[in-house]
Amino acid sequence: MGKSGGVIMGIIMVAVMFVLFPIVMDSSHTLQTDVEVQTEAAVVTGAGVTDADIVLDEPLWSDDTTYVASIVSDNVLDTPVAGVYTAGTTSLNVTGLAAAATRTLVLTTEYEGITDYTGMGALVAVAPLLLFLGVIGAVLGGLYLSFK
Repeated sequence: MGKSGGVIMGIIMVAVMFVLFPIVMDSSHTLQTDVEVQTEAAVVTGAGVTDADIVLDEPLWSDDTTYVASIVSDNVLDTPVAGVYTAGTTSLNVTGLAAAATRTLVLTTEYEGITDYTGMGALVAVAPLLLFLGVIGAVLGGLYLSFK
């Protein structure tokens, strides 16, 4: 392959990597986390109270409420939203509840799924970067050899 073929192949490989990289990132996140569906029956709010604290069975991934996928209530007056999360007690404050009512809440959250293997979470987290750097290195090496 000549110089122009090496350049074209390099451009194609970089374009393919930019298309595939988001897929690799998503699968890396999926490998790192598991989904927990937790049902909390008889969640009661008092008069004038529109929030409740729920102790989660599993701590939220990265201690971040963005990993609360959904909160569903059987009370039609509720519009539940994840509020403040306290990592030390795995307590999630759920806001947007109707005052003076009882409901069942179903929470879908993500938590760390790779706890059985020490260091595996860190390895999975950097694997997409290592893959990306490896492909870029291969492309640059191929370009170098085509111009040599």
